[in-house]
Amino acid sequence: MGRIAGWLILLGLGTLCGSWYGSGVSGTLIAGLLASIAAGALCEWLLPAPGSIWGGALVSLLATFIQDWLFFLPALAFEAGVGLGAMVPDTGSAGMKDSRAKDSGLARPRLLLALLPAFFWLIPAMADLILFRGLTQRYALLALLTSALTQGGGLACAHLAAVKGRVWRIEDTERYRIRQLHGRINDLDEERAQATRMAHLSERTRIARDIHDNVGHLLTRAIMQIQAGRVVAQSKGDQSTERILDDVGKTLDEAMTTIRRSVHDLEDEGTDFASQMEDASSEASMGRLKVDLNNGIETAPAPVCRCLATIVREALTNTVRHSSASSAQVILRDLPAFWQMVVQDDGGSQQSQPDSRGMGLADMEARARALGGTANSGPNRQGWKVFVSLPKEPWSNRSAAEHGEDRKVMA
Repeated sequence: MGRIAGWLILLGLGTLCGSWYGSGVSGTLIAGLLASIAAGALCEWLLPAPGSIWGGALVSLLATFIQDWLFFLPALAFEAGVGLGAMVPDTGSAGMKDSRAKDSGLARPRLLLALLPAFFWLIPAMADLILFRGLTQRYALLALLTSALTQGGGLACAHLAAVKGRVWRIEDTERYRIRQLHGRINDLDEERAQATRMAHLSERTRIARDIHDNVGHLLTRAIMQIQAGRVVAQSKGDQSTERILDDVGKTLDEAMTTIRRSVHDLEDEGTDFASQMEDASSEASMGRLKVDLNNGIETAPAPVCRCLATIVREALTNTVRHSSASSAQVILRDLPAFWQMVVQDDGGSQQSQPDSRGMGLADMEARARALGGTANSGPNRQGWKVFVSLPKEPWSNRSAAEHGEDRKVMA
């Protein structure tokens, strides 16, 4: 915009000088102004093509015969400088490429021929300087000097624009690289957080397993020994020993209940529902089925997680083995009172037969019933659908009962 504004200022000054020189605005002066505007617009439109400066060069040649057009030479020289600055890098690089493939003597004439029209404004200025005397000669000299300065200014503007363009490209490249680095850093942070979370979950699961396998078994053995001691004391009629053993047995029962609750809590917290579903989907598809997993459940108790993961594996395994499906969709919904799961494939030509249900589908139904839910399967649309619904109420009641027991123990 600054370059165009400078060019318009030069045209305006040329019009003012021409009107003062000719004592008014003549039709010839207006024609020169319009011709200069057209040449400048053509140059801006064609840049950086070699032919972009030919319009200004022709107007400069006509100024040799039309004296009033001499005042527009600075504006024409300015556009010629802009075109010269825009073409020199391209022409120079083209000359370098040609010099590698052809004789270097052929590139130089082409370069000079392409740049020669940028100096046509010298012809009318030098002609008026030689042919005329007095005020006209002074104007010709002023036009010559001003045109030389404005051409240098146009050349500087073109080079400055090229430098700005390179700077912008470098800045864009750096910003793109910075965005890539930020994205990579975010991905690494997410991977690290996920790895840390999985390590915590694995540690919780290990602790729960160790407590169940070691402390739980020892407490069970102690409870059985206390019960055996009570039977012996009761047979001997030793009531005091029986009461002591009875109190110790109740304490061990409470300890066993507390440990069992802790193990269940650790097991639930150590179960990553999303990863379980992803693993079940990828393992069952065996790379032969495209599975679209839409998981709307953030977390669920460990038994519910194991049940749904097992059903997903069984349903997708049946799809791979007994149908010609190429894709399947697994949808998990977290409703206010239920957890729901839908497994839908796109090709159930064999599963739609009654004999293809087998023990796998019966096992799905049995697993869902064990948790108080239902599981149904059958042909749907152009494939096979498995629908599972598990109620949340048993787990809500269990949480409430455990909180009540905790209050009793605290009291």
